[in-house]
Amino acid sequence: MKKNLIMDKNYLSYWLRQIRKTMSLIAPMRLKNADIVFKQVDNIHEIELDCPASLPSPKEFLLPQKEYMFRFSKNSVDVLKDCTKRLIFGVRSCDISAIDLMDRFFGEKFVDEYYMSRRENTVFISIVCNNPDPTCFCIGLGTGPFLKSNFDIQLTDLGDRYLVETGSKQGADLIRGYSHLFSRPKKSDYDDQYEVILSSQSKFEKRISLENTRQKILNEKINDLFWDWIARRCFECGGCVYACPVCTCFNVVDRMEQEGDGYRFRIWDACMFKGFTRMAGNVWPAEKKGSRIKQRYFHKLLYYPDHFGRFGCVGCGRCTITCPGHVDMATIAHRIDVGDRRRR
Repeated sequence: MKKNLIMDKNYLSYWLRQIRKTMSLIAPMRLKNADIVFKQVDNIHEIELDCPASLPSPKEFLLPQKEYMFRFSKNSVDVLKDCTKRLIFGVRSCDISAIDLMDRFFGEKFVDEYYMSRRENTVFISIVCNNPDPTCFCIGLGTGPFLKSNFDIQLTDLGDRYLVETGSKQGADLIRGYSHLFSRPKKSDYDDQYEVILSSQSKFEKRISLENTRQKILNEKINDLFWDWIARRCFECGGCVYACPVCTCFNVVDRMEQEGDGYRFRIWDACMFKGFTRMAGNVWPAEKKGSRIKQRYFHKLLYYPDHFGRFGCVGCGRCTITCPGHVDMATIAHRIDVGDRRRR
């Protein structure tokens, strides 16, 4: 199934144009306010190929910010599932790693049919990150800047051409029928790929090992005073949760349109919000902000490795950019690693 090919960059727009005839094409696009986001492509030439690694995550196409689940009336229930076929182009390696975690979260012990319906109809073309942002630290987690497995198609920018790697049947299907656009790689192509990867790895400004952080927590070297200090810097804005490509918090809401008729939808929520933990009887298991922050980081650093064998963080650095209180994953991991004794 895995296959390596070379494609001249001049062929990229034609290839995407042909694929768009059979499925919706999503890619990084620049808005009028100059922001770059993933959105449906109307004009192929407007796709942004040179964009920051920290552009918003494409997870909203698998877990939308608001998703209708079903409509109901006195006599029927109509389940609403999105089966639109999509190709999402230009995704970073860390986001593909995050999607792999989401696939396991929503598809293993309990299968979320809404997520899986979208996932089974979505194919990703990822691009090796030649120029990581200063906030990126995926290299310390093995989630980037390139992937060895668990991708559909991975492109490596070699200047005037791409090294194209297929890693799944869905990816191979996108290549089939367009053999005239591709050629076999030469030794010089692999040499160039190796240089690109070495160059990218050398550009990382952050080298963070979350395993050290995890072990200090497991060894009970971090007490609640530390989390209370972090809580005093937290604005409870939820930005870290919404920007994170791994976070899956949502709430489910029923709305009535008229007597007996209505619909159910789910919306993104945040474990950092006090109301997220409220239970029946007005019980608050995590009423204090420090408890909620502790729970969030225990979830990512302890519970995810226990259940999935990987951290609930892919080192994308988005929370570093988003958090106004500077209590993002990288900062907290650094403080725990260096042992800030004044606050513990």
